[in-house]
Amino acid sequence: MDRPCAHKQVTADDLTQLGPALYECMEHVIEGSVEKTDRSFMKISKLASVVDGPLQRLSRIIAHSLARRLICPVQGFAAALIDPSHYLEQSCLRAARENFADISPYLSTGFVTINRAMLEQVQDRKVVRIVDLSCSTTHQWQWIKILQDFHSRPGGPPELRLTVVHEDSEFLDNMQACLCKQAANLKLCFYFDKVIGKLETLDFSNLREILKINFGEAVVISCALQMHRLLAVDDSISRDFTAQLQQMANMARLKQMACSACSPASTLNYPQTPSPQRQIPSLLVSFLYAIRALDPKIIVMMEQDADHNSPLFHDRFTKTVDYYAALFDSLNAVDAASPQRARVERVLLGEEIKNILVCDGVHRHERHERLSQWEMHMQRCEVDHVPLSFEAIREGKERLMSYGLKQCKSKEDKAGLLLCWGTTRLYSISAWRPHSSNAAPNNVAG
Repeated sequence: MDRPCAHKQVTADDLTQLGPALYECMEHVIEGSVEKTDRSFMKISKLASVVDGPLQRLSRIIAHSLARRLICPVQGFAAALIDPSHYLEQSCLRAARENFADISPYLSTGFVTINRAMLEQVQDRKVVRIVDLSCSTTHQWQWIKILQDFHSRPGGPPELRLTVVHEDSEFLDNMQACLCKQAANLKLCFYFDKVIGKLETLDFSNLREILKINFGEAVVISCALQMHRLLAVDDSISRDFTAQLQQMANMARLKQMACSACSPASTLNYPQTPSPQRQIPSLLVSFLYAIRALDPKIIVMMEQDADHNSPLFHDRFTKTVDYYAALFDSLNAVDAASPQRARVERVLLGEEIKNILVCDGVHRHERHERLSQWEMHMQRCEVDHVPLSFEAIREGKERLMSYGLKQCKSKEDKAGLLLCWGTTRLYSISAWRPHSSNAAPNNVAG
């Protein structure tokens, strides 16, 4: 009878040690010390093997990413290693994405909220074009739900045209067959257009033709967990700029200290490192300008609400550990023992973490930012915020609460709806509309 209690105590102690061990390992990686990092890896491996909890699983993924980070400067060595993720079959990726949509309380909440926000903008329109830019995150459940909503629309359903962007042609074929069958059962006039590709590789100079959008259609756009991929830039420029600002702040501190030495009665008030107003990546500017030309009624986006886009590795690491610890914990609360949850952690979230911690420059796609940062990007590109309606927020909250998890919380922000696990913000949902002018944004491109 005493054995479980002893096991619990060991687990609690290990959990207390595991976090500091990860941070210690990160410091050794930054130093480039192979010997110290090796000792840290041994410690993490021992602590993470006691039980199969969410923090232990996350720690193993982070340790793997740190090992990759450590050998990156040794280009020949790094290139010689086989990365298993490069050999994942499409069927495995499809299954992991399907599992994430099934078990995540957040994704279905996002879809419900996005759908309601779009429906409200086209209540009386006869021809509606929905553009799904969620790419790898897209799920047919979202569109089955909206077909049903349009079917019951007062005044009758519109002619509905759906464009879906995705890199997997077989996935698109299966989705088309499913949705066309559903539309036929509901007796809806429905057209499905598929675009094979990724958001960041689309030709923004010819977006109307690529997305099959006709003049006269009421256009609404859904984009879940993809917009951050348009933030990829050369990180060395950002690092140099940050270093310059830090140097300026240090010089200011030295001058103030010198003045204080001459005048002891004066109060020291060291200036903080300036916070730069970063230039908006040119890819995002090009995209938003192209979207403005389509004159959509609304753009509704869901994003990871996190600070994972710092050019400084130390900052990225700290935020990544905190964010994914909460996310892993929430998925564990949904279904602790399921193989589906394990596949999501390993195939989807593990690859996100690796991209954040190992990759730099244009190869780092997972550049998650806070809703407040997205608000600044949009404003500078003359894209206006559209408040989510009471009904859209209500439907989203009801969906989140339906999972019965006390720590799953929603929080209304002036710019949108935040989905949280406890006090940790995980996802944001927000709506936008291009400014009435179709002029190109001025002086915003990086």
